[in-house]
This record gives sequence, structure tokens and C-alpha cells, in this order.
Amino acid sequence: MGKYRVNLPADIDASLLPGVLREMVACIGLQATLRIVEQYGGVRLYVPVEIEADHPIAEMIGLDAARKLAAEYGGQDHFDIPRAAAALRAVRARQIRADRAAGMTHRALARKYNLTERWIRHVLGDEETAAEQAGLF
Repeated sequence: MGKYRVNLPADIDASLLPGVLREMVACIGLQATLRIVEQYGGVRLYVPVEIEADHPIAEMIGLDAARKLAAEYGGQDHFDIPRAAAALRAVRARQIRADRAAGMTHRALARKYNLTERWIRHVLGDEETAAEQAGLF
């Protein structure tokens, strides 16, 4: 996910997640799934059949969730964890719009989110352009 780490909200639209992640949400919940995406998005993951408290997955998502994950996926071949790029872009865009509404400049937003000012204008485009044009008439 590069330099930018999004603070993933609990109300992220799960329908934007790829199928395997929606299945994981049903198994271990949204926040645990998003922690896995944050750590393993874009790479392969192996889930063992048995997970103890000191296992990295258990330390990341909690022992109960890790054991549920192991019950569902344990011992299977490694599988790719999607990056969930569409969902993360939607969250980032919502955060950008909120920061802009709070008064941040395009420049400040670009620096905060490690994007170009042009891309910030693109994200804000429809709402801001309409508001600016309405003020012209």
C-alpha cells in the first residue's frame, strides 16, 4: 500500500471487496480481514491448521479470529490476499473530501495523501467544480 496507510473505518463498503475477502469477513469479521489486507495484501498467505497465541496471524487479528480462520482455511494451499484497492480508494476519497470540507487546501491534501494536486482535484472534481460554477451565476 505504499507510504499511505489508511485508517480503515468500520463502515467500509464490504461489497467493494473481492470475493475471497467477503468470505473472510463472514468468517472473522471486517476489522480482522482489513488487518490481514493491510499486512498481506498483494502477497500469498498460508494459514496453518492449528494456530497458537504466539503465531503472527493470532498476534495480528487475535486468537479467536485466527482460530476461526484456521478452521475455514487451515492447511489449504497458499492463497493470494487481494489488495482491496477499490475499497481502499473509496475510503481514501471519502477521507479527502472530509479533509477538504474541514478546510485543507489541495496542496495540503496532496502532501498528506502522497498524491498530486491534479489527482486531488480529480477526486474532488464533481462536487467542487459544481459548487464553484454555481457561484459564478
